[in-house]
Amino acid sequence: MPRKYVQIDGLATLVHHRGPTTLPGAPPDTSQGSVIACLHDAGGNGNCFSALMDALAGSHSPVSFDQPGHGRSGGLDSLGSIDAMAEHAEAVLSGWGVDEVVLVGEGMGASVALEIARRGNVVAAGVVAVGTVGLAPDLDEEIEQLAAITAGKARRQFDQTGYAPDTGREVYGAAFQQWVKTDPRATVNDRRGQAAWDGGSAATGLQCPVLVVVGEHTEDEHRAAADQMAAATGGATTDLPGAGRRGVIEQPEALAAIVSEFAAGLGGAS
Repeated sequence: MPRKYVQIDGLATLVHHRGPTTLPGAPPDTSQGSVIACLHDAGGNGNCFSALMDALAGSHSPVSFDQPGHGRSGGLDSLGSIDAMAEHAEAVLSGWGVDEVVLVGEGMGASVALEIARRGNVVAAGVVAVGTVGLAPDLDEEIEQLAAITAGKARRQFDQTGYAPDTGREVYGAAFQQWVKTDPRATVNDRRGQAAWDGGSAATGLQCPVLVVVGEHTEDEHRAAADQMAAATGGATTDLPGAGRRGVIEQPEALAAIVSEFAAGLGGAS
């Protein structure tokens, strides 16, 4: 799959895309359909969207990237705030000469997507939020656990919660392969930045449609947070059959169909 590095404020940022391979230093080919920018969750990387991007590539121009300190991008740590992550994403996208993008954010990436849409430095045609989302998530327990791991007081363990009950081993294996690529020190600072984010302000005055995708097996408390995000942003919710909160990797083809239909409704290619 095509990849390239771009330099943002001295940090090498790995970009994943589809379509023809372009020369080093040149932007990806984004001429097909809508440009769909995928923003990863805390501790994730752009390759988490690999199967989703494959499914979108027939009609659209999907891209993703590894935030600094994640995956194969430069930097030793998270940028530490949703605002800084949004600014970094804007710098990646603004050099490509695209008129507008559809933002797909998973978990923390949904917060980054809403912040980009609020700021308006990159024109967001719409936002799709998926995974564990919320405007004011309670992350204290997770932050405490991650802090214990980074301090050497607890053992790092792969989180198997949030999946559909009949999830196959291949899905867990694919998720594990991406999980191990990012140091928990980056993940804990991701979550600290997400906890400090003012989601209520970001949701106010958005000028683009928002769609919150909720896996059918999502737990009640997380579904309530997703519904709250949709209500606050003036958006809508839709169910993702066969998925829990890990829909990006559980049901990428079905999610791609939802994203493609959403993009088509914004005036993009179907």
